[in-house]
Amino acid sequence: MTEPKKALSLALLLTLAATLSAEDASVKPEAEAEKADVEVKVEFLHNHPSLVKMWNHSNQVRAQYGLPAQKMNPELTKAAQDHAWYMAKTGQFSHSVNGGFVARTRRHNYAGSPSGEIILWNAKSIPSCFQGWLNSPGHRAILLSGAREVGYGYAVARNGSTYWVGVFGN
Repeated sequence: MTEPKKALSLALLLTLAATLSAEDASVKPEAEAEKADVEVKVEFLHNHPSLVKMWNHSNQVRAQYGLPAQKMNPELTKAAQDHAWYMAKTGQFSHSVNGGFVARTRRHNYAGSPSGEIILWNAKSIPSCFQGWLNSPGHRAILLSGAREVGYGYAVARNGSTYWVGVFGN
């Protein structure tokens, strides 16, 4: 995402967060107001249509293999999106950059046990992304694992390359 688009996205997110607040933040203690703003931002990301489509597709794939649906977790979603943005910005395609997936889940306050991460570069659609993961034995094992929670992330680099991330936990 270009810097102007990133700035516009952030401005829109902050505007949305301000308009969605049920109470006037000026009457809340500062720490409580900040916590409410963060919760609105997390909820916005957690309900982003593309990420929800990824989660739904994931559960459809799991159902084809007789596996239970996974719950979408907001903290895992933040960790996955953080890594997708990082890879798109830097061009570094790796599980170990940006602190590693366990550190990212902790940084985004995931209280559970992180169990795996799957990444894919340059898939053109959600179905092709999941097919790529299913074609990789290591990624397939994580996607079809017994993890009960998941978060997904997606970003597009300035050159148009796509970065897809799934982070799993219990």
